[in-house]
This record gives sequence, structure tokens and C-alpha cells, in this order.
Amino acid sequence: MANPSDPQLDRFQTQSGFTLVEMMVALFLFSLLSVAGVVLLRSAVDSNEATDARLGEMAQMQRLISLMEADLSQALQRPYRDEDGDRVAAFISQRETGGRGFLSFTRGGQSNINNAPRSNMQRVSYRLNNGRLERSQHESTDGGAQSEPAILLEGISALELRFRTKRGQWVNRWQTERLNDLPRAVELRFALAGRSYRHVFLVGTGYL
Repeated sequence: MANPSDPQLDRFQTQSGFTLVEMMVALFLFSLLSVAGVVLLRSAVDSNEATDARLGEMAQMQRLISLMEADLSQALQRPYRDEDGDRVAAFISQRETGGRGFLSFTRGGQSNINNAPRSNMQRVSYRLNNGRLERSQHESTDGGAQSEPAILLEGISALELRFRTKRGQWVNRWQTERLNDLPRAVELRFALAGRSYRHVFLVGTGYL
């Protein structure tokens, strides 16, 4: 039987545990590691959210560019009649947000999957409405109801247009000499989320 006063037993009991200071240091280090882990996790989540938002903006921008390229490249020299029966120029541009929009024209190449009794031409309009860039289309080339606009981008400001004439000059306002005149190209500038964007689109068989 061991002697309670044995020095070796006393030394073993003294060295078998942690002191209070050691426990406090261990808890402090553990808390630092926990805080660092939370900060790294929060940073990773924020980075992923920012990346997703940026990718969404890029996808919307690409959709806008693709639509405008497809529409303007197939623009036709065809005047049309509005709801009142008045003849309207083939290509018009208005600065105000209402009315026909800042771009309105007739394009060809409309698909007809259901073989409906209609033309392959389609009249489209682009409009800036309270910072939203919208695209509308008409059920028929002359007159006809206008579809519910599709919102392509939001938060747009300072939208500007320039047009390249058949004489090779860039002008800020499109004015037609004849109803079937088309510009050679359209330059679109706008600001979105603190960034400036510029795109140039060929119109019909136009050239720069």
C-alpha cells in the first residue's frame, strides 16, 4: 500500500493537470482561431455574392448587346403606319421616355415556328423608362397592339445616342430626309452602377 506522504506521489499529483493560467491561454488562442475562421468564412461568402452579382450584370449586358445586334442588323427600309393610319419613318429616335421610345424600327427575320399567317417582319421599340431599358414588339407591322415590355437592364442613367449617316458623319439626332432612310450605325452610351458603357451597332447592311 502506498504511503500518502510519499514524495513521488506528491510530484505525480502536481504534474498531472493544467494550471489556471494555462487554461486561460488555451481558451484565448482558441477564441482567436474561432474569430479568424468566422472572418475568413464571411469574406468568402461576400466574395461569392459579389462574383454572382457581377456575373448576373455581365449576363444581362450580353443579352442586351445580342438583342440590339440582332434587331439593328436586320433593320429594314420600310416605313409603317401607326394606330392612326399615319405613315411613320422606317427608323425613328425620340429622346423622351414615352411615346415610341428612343429607338423604333422594323426588322426582318422574324421566326414563325407555328406557321401563323403573318409576315416575317417585326416592329420593335427600345425605351428608357425610369432607369429601366425596355424592349417591346408589335403584333403586326402596321398598327397593332404593343406587347408587354421586356426589361433588359435596370439602373441606367445618362443614356446617349449617336448616328452615322450615309455621308459618314456622326450626328447626335437622327433626322430623315426620306421615310425609308436608315442610319449606317448607332452608337449607344450609358452609365450603369458607376460604370460607363459604349457599344456601336451596324444597322441593316450599313458600314462604319
